[in-house]
Amino acid sequence: MKEETLLENFLGESSVLKILNVLMDHPSMDYSKKDLAEVTGMAESTVHRHWSRIEDMDAVEESRKYGKTTLYKLNQDSEIVKQLFKLDQELRKKADCFQVEKI
Repeated sequence: MKEETLLENFLGESSVLKILNVLMDHPSMDYSKKDLAEVTGMAESTVHRHWSRIEDMDAVEESRKYGKTTLYKLNQDSEIVKQLFKLDQELRKKADCFQVEKI
């Protein structure tokens, strides 16, 4: 299981955030819902249950189809995604400052 990210630590753990974290860590890669379930350690049914929220946020876009499987990637043009990247960047700065102060 993946270690909690700064965003998860700040916003709280949620299935949607775990999925978005994977997509944000590798924004140019595309994933099937099954892939996302495997990477996040969630059941595929959990990914499917939360998928409409992710689509409603315009956070993902279809990248291609592979047989019957649809692959998705992060929609980097989404305003919500842009704001999440900004928040993540600010949290990293704060975490870096905190680490320096501890030394």
